Amino acid sequence: MNILLENSPKAFALRSFLSAALSLVLSFLYLVYNFLVGVVYHALWNFSISFYYLSLVMLRGFILLGEKRWRQETPPVRKKNRQKLYRRICKWLFLVDFLLIVPIALMVLSQRPVNMGQIPAIALAAYTTYRVTMAVIRFQKSSRSENLSLFALKIIDMADTLVSVLTLQNTMVTVFGSGESTLELTAYTSGAIFLALLVFTAVLMRKGAPGKKEP
Repeated sequence: MNILLENSPKAFALRSFLSAALSLVLSFLYLVYNFLVGVVYHALWNFSISFYYLSLVMLRGFILLGEKRWRQETPPVRKKNRQKLYRRICKWLFLVDFLLIVPIALMVLSQRPVNMGQIPAIALAAYTTYRVTMAVIRFQKSSRSENLSLFALKIIDMADTLVSVLTLQNTMVTVFGSGESTLELTAYTSGAIFLALLVFTAVLMRKGAPGKKEP
């Protein structure tokens, strides 16, 4: 367990893979919850967002399973496999982003059920702020590593975090706002975050181009 406390690339990689495994479990539980709520209460938003999180679970699973298979491979073989998987993950994530169209449209039309008071909403905002901060820090650390599996996991984490910002702003508008102006705000901010997700994923595809060095 002491290796987890070390400030080394190996320790960072181990912490990242453990964190990804935990995120996979939490995302799976969240998608099951939303799926059941969508089915039982005919809540289209919950039903539609569950498919997005199902995709994130699958992408994280592909990376973790790949790393497990490649443990006995030589570094050149691992590098080649990581490059291939990284490019596939980025392409799939770009397509997965379009699964957000229905949830975003429902939020803009105020069809997302929000049963939350002001104090829980403020607490959610504080948690989301912390989550965004940590996601950015981890993303910056992984960007300095040439391990493309780690970088792919952090890209998925950033996408997940941006979606949490998307749902937070809808929650805050629903709890604290009212009127057509808030609907316009939801539409503009939702569109901006969705566009940021697409650009973010598309730009980062280049990191997995052939010729990148990896230790």
